[in-house]
Amino acid sequence: MKGLRILVDHLDLWAPYFPTDNLQTTQDYLTTKHHHSAYLINLSDDTSYLGQGYYASLLAEANGDKVIPSVSTLNNLQHLGDLSFSLLNIRLNSQAIDVLEELNQDNTVHIKLYFGTSAYPGFGKLARKIFDIYNAPLLQIGFIKTANIWQIHSLTTISLQSLNDAEETFFANALSDFSTKVWRKPRSQKQYRYEMAILVDPEEALPPSNNQAIKKFIKAGRALGVDVDLITKEDYARLPEYDGLFIRTNTQINHYSYAFAKKAEENNLVVMDSTQTIMRCTNKVYLHNLMEKNHITMPESYFVFRRNTPPNCDELIEKLGLPIVLKVPDGSFSKGVKKAKTKEDLISELNNLLSQSSIIIAQKYHYTDYDWRIGVLNNKPLYACKYYMAPNHWQIVNHGKKNVTAGPAEAFGIHQVPKDVIKIALKACRLIGHDLYGVDIKMIDDKPAIIEINDNPSIDHPWEDAYLSDELYSRIMLEFVNRMEHKRVHYDD
Repeated sequence: MKGLRILVDHLDLWAPYFPTDNLQTTQDYLTTKHHHSAYLINLSDDTSYLGQGYYASLLAEANGDKVIPSVSTLNNLQHLGDLSFSLLNIRLNSQAIDVLEELNQDNTVHIKLYFGTSAYPGFGKLARKIFDIYNAPLLQIGFIKTANIWQIHSLTTISLQSLNDAEETFFANALSDFSTKVWRKPRSQKQYRYEMAILVDPEEALPPSNNQAIKKFIKAGRALGVDVDLITKEDYARLPEYDGLFIRTNTQINHYSYAFAKKAEENNLVVMDSTQTIMRCTNKVYLHNLMEKNHITMPESYFVFRRNTPPNCDELIEKLGLPIVLKVPDGSFSKGVKKAKTKEDLISELNNLLSQSSIIIAQKYHYTDYDWRIGVLNNKPLYACKYYMAPNHWQIVNHGKKNVTAGPAEAFGIHQVPKDVIKIALKACRLIGHDLYGVDIKMIDDKPAIIEINDNPSIDHPWEDAYLSDELYSRIMLEFVNRMEHKRVHYDD
């Protein structure tokens, strides 16, 4: 388990705050050999290029410690130009503007940010966004009013000793919220070898894992020496605390889950799903081309392009017959999938879907009572289920106007699944990567065909785990442990 250290230039600078054993001088950190990885909060006053604080962050990264601010952040702040702020695409809300008007002195205002928070109402979202990009504990953001419009004009680090009494209190509270290890005793006397975060969304209607399954993941992890925390999209800045990230939210390229995966990879965490996996699995156009190029059977399909409107529906019907399945490339959980029963349906649905995406997949319809779902972990079969169609519906999930219903699921042992089903699932996954996948397969004319590959497959209790029970969760968490151990050994070498 990583220890926490707070680096200051002189110990007496911490006099206004609650005493802690986690305190260490910058000089001491620079001159001491370190044998265990740590999580560092660098509060040195001298973070300029080649300053003592700069060297502390540099050494921390060389030691394999997790540190804020990172060297990259310090360098970016040193060379920050006006164009950098255009990337933030900031629009100040009315509360923030009212604060700026109240504090206005000669059309300039400076506001301090503490671990991505602000003492002023209306600046919370902006403070978090800046901290996500420039992860420094103490920052000062400058605003200037020109042509009656407030704009950002500067962003700088500030020193701990520059804070007044009220600001010291706010800083202490922000530090407490950011890293409770400073103030609280460990929640368990047991020492864990690794720390892992599971990203969840409490508001998600159809999460990849329900609450019972999440609890089983936590229990399995801790039994293997992994301290598991649940995090949400609000915890983006905390990612460097951990050794691993398990994404249990629905994923897309333009979703915050992808940003979490990317930041986790940049901080050398073990990640499932990786950015490569998310990119390859969440787009059905990519998957279709990949399967076709590698001669893996899929239902007969054609691309329909927005630029070729109106689409030639007669030609599609001639090739695929009716009904025809239409798919938006980045749909999930049966969303963005429509069935056109008639030519009129086809015209209407295509017009609607092409307004959402420049490419739509038109696919031959094959009704089956169920789809196989083969869970694959690191290119090995993990679990198997039959997903039956939702009642009075042609898909396993029915997104009705009032509610969502799903068909039943039946779990099997891998040895109970036809060998050709397992074979095609493994062949398809080898083209994607080494993460956790759920491969959907239909039996068409007694031969398996890939429907799609899911990058964060459903693992719910008591469905997918009905055959393996708690062993399913243990195997997945053991894969994380093996990968984290490999990273540690690789680093030590």
